[in-house]
Amino acid sequence: METMHWIDWMVVAIVTVFFVVLAYSTKKYTQSTSDFLAANRLAGRYLLTMADGVAGLGAVSIIARFQMVYKAGFAPNWWDQLQAPIMLLVMLTGWVVYRYRETRAMTLGQFFEIRYGRKFRSYAATICWISGIINFGIFPAVGANFFIHYTGLPNYYSLLGLTVPTYHTLLIVLLGLSLYFTFSGGQIAVLVTDFFQSFFVNIVLAAILILILVKFPLDHIFDGLKIAEAGKSLLDPFDTANVEGFNVWYFLIGLFALVINRNAWQGSQAYQVSARTPHEQKMAGVLGQFRGFTLLWALTLLPLVAYLIMHHPDYTDWASQVNAQLATIADEQVRDQMITPITMTLWMPVGLMGAFAAVMFAAFISTHDTYLHSWGSIFVQDVYLPLRGKEIDTKQHLRLLRFSIFGVAAFIFLFSSFYRQTQDILLFFALTGAFWLGGAGVVIVGGLYTTWGTTRGAFAGLTSGTVLATAGMICEHWWEDWYGEDFFLTGQEVYFFAMCIAWTLYVLLSLSEKRVFNVDKMLHRGEYAVASDHAATGGHTVKEGWSWRSALGVNADFSRGDKLIYGFTVVKSLGLFALWLGMTIAAFTIGISIEGWTTYHYWVNTVFFIVLTLGVMVWLSIGGMRDLARLFHDLREAKRDFSDDGTVRDHDYDVTAADQGS
Repeated sequence: METMHWIDWMVVAIVTVFFVVLAYSTKKYTQSTSDFLAANRLAGRYLLTMADGVAGLGAVSIIARFQMVYKAGFAPNWWDQLQAPIMLLVMLTGWVVYRYRETRAMTLGQFFEIRYGRKFRSYAATICWISGIINFGIFPAVGANFFIHYTGLPNYYSLLGLTVPTYHTLLIVLLGLSLYFTFSGGQIAVLVTDFFQSFFVNIVLAAILILILVKFPLDHIFDGLKIAEAGKSLLDPFDTANVEGFNVWYFLIGLFALVINRNAWQGSQAYQVSARTPHEQKMAGVLGQFRGFTLLWALTLLPLVAYLIMHHPDYTDWASQVNAQLATIADEQVRDQMITPITMTLWMPVGLMGAFAAVMFAAFISTHDTYLHSWGSIFVQDVYLPLRGKEIDTKQHLRLLRFSIFGVAAFIFLFSSFYRQTQDILLFFALTGAFWLGGAGVVIVGGLYTTWGTTRGAFAGLTSGTVLATAGMICEHWWEDWYGEDFFLTGQEVYFFAMCIAWTLYVLLSLSEKRVFNVDKMLHRGEYAVASDHAATGGHTVKEGWSWRSALGVNADFSRGDKLIYGFTVVKSLGLFALWLGMTIAAFTIGISIEGWTTYHYWVNTVFFIVLTLGVMVWLSIGGMRDLARLFHDLREAKRDFSDDGTVRDHDYDVTAADQGS
């Protein structure tokens, strides 16, 4: 059933043309490998914050959040608040992010070669790449299914007398556009188009937030949430034992991984190396705590409204219409994913229907061009070239990168064409991601923060994580066929055990070798400093004595404005955590009724953040436009270093016993 008016289609068409022209306009700036891979390391904090935010969102992430919130309600937001003090320390100290940017590596594999040797670079990159493209494999499928069911497109159409599937046509069109964006200007095109997509997405989602509050008063939405049965509460986060997959352990394991696997996932790896300086990279991470307000609360209220429509007696007729459409979808997982999008077609007005379709288009393209760029680059930079062992010229290098990116696109097209989803999107992500992330965190943290981490420890840690995750994937897929019941561990729990064993093996084997590595040289500190990375301190690193400021990462690079941002971040994070702690203590002592939880979520998790959203959106957008203008200026003026192509040319980082004694 057609749900889109011609005005809606016009909105989608205008947005598409705008971004295609924008991507083409960046082509002239891509002159070197460094331009293609890292925007020549010239991006500012606000530009990175806005662009990386929407790059990590994606159509698949939006649908995944719809699916999770529809089942778990406010529990995800509740457990997010537990992260506040931990993420505060992670952000303020620049945990992993700052040191990784100091290495000046263009990919994680380049860092691995510096730290652990060329063989480990290729080995780790192969595991990372396989995990990444399998994880990436369902992205096109979820996006194409959304467009079919949200817009009411037919499953098949006639073309030159042939019956053609709409699903595969959408896969080709959407992936083709994503490839065009990536090929046009590499990371420069990705960065610029993602920024404008973020700007557009924020505006549309803010409009949807306002519309929801007009059409569905919050009191009414919360009345609908109270209908949930015991053990599956959408309001009480401690009454979720029967929420399949998304119970308390899912969120606690996610919190654990958030710290020890910081920056390990490489889907948007170019954003980790594109900042002008390590300080700008750190500040982009701090600002990242604010960028998601508009996205988070619009994408929380939309599935809650869907739950209201599907369960409240006032909306029986609407629920019947939705169920009739869902009944036409054969695949159980796709049917589950489409509940919220289909309910939206019942109440979204003309124009805004098209605007949300354009949001999903922008989210699809922003994630796909970013991921295509990342996984294609990783294969060339960290798998193929280290094994080849010979350097190549810039023109040939860029051609290889584009061929690799096309290969990734072909793989995910085939994967989305033939793979049948058997579990929720986020649980699929946890399981396929664990193949790499089970052991990746320890080799990154150990490599950046210890002098004693060794290659043998790195091989053991990464291999153990991969083996356990692979066993988990096999069991999850075949356990029911073997034993007639679901596998007793979720993808998230497999992920947790893989991480624990990987860390244990890395530490034990590394310490047994008693080797010392020159971390200062790898991080370009002291006599090895790179002047352009420390412009605020005259081009050199400054060692400060211990203080609370230095412990929180505040150093000589900080301006007065940076300190204000830090202060606001601290107050916001600690304030929310204090509320979380108070409610938790109350829940386990005097108890909190459903009415009490309703009041809490109404004022803290809804009204407060919605009010804060508009101010944050304006602030980040203005900063992003300023950074964008500076990026174009700097790219025009920059002198390219064509040898800066990700090749490691200096392997002398070991500190001998004689060196230590001198």
